[in-house]
Amino acid sequence: MYKGNNHFVIIGWNERVKNFLSYLDNPLILNKMVLIDNTLEETYLLPDYIYFIKGDPQDPETLVKVNIQHAITLLITADPDRLEEEADLNSILSLIASKGQNPSIYSIVEILTPKHSVNAKHAGADQIIHRSLPIGNLMYDKLFNKEVLY
Repeated sequence: MYKGNNHFVIIGWNERVKNFLSYLDNPLILNKMVLIDNTLEETYLLPDYIYFIKGDPQDPETLVKVNIQHAITLLITADPDRLEEEADLNSILSLIASKGQNPSIYSIVEILTPKHSVNAKHAGADQIIHRSLPIGNLMYDKLFNKEVLY
């Protein structure tokens, strides 16, 4: 269980997240990152500064383990192993579950299909990232520029 406060939660581990992390160099941010993933088996692939919780990001117990109630930022990435529609729906459900426990968490959600951008916005996404854009740089820009843009 993660016991810190004011941390950054990432849901889903994939190449886009690795690319995003390559843009970070602030040790204060790096020491407060928690990853939720239910498919990752090889944790040695993760950077040392990421606290890892294996679990379902839609499960309230998993969200308690990452101390979502005291997190300040949430990044939800689309699952590359799912069809686009299914990945979007899972991202939106993860957002709803997270916002249910912490309505004020700043949320950035990767959405693959245009029609679900509206649904993510209705579910409380503060920022939406579309897959067609350069993801690592865009995630970094959205994390540090908290103007609401869709």
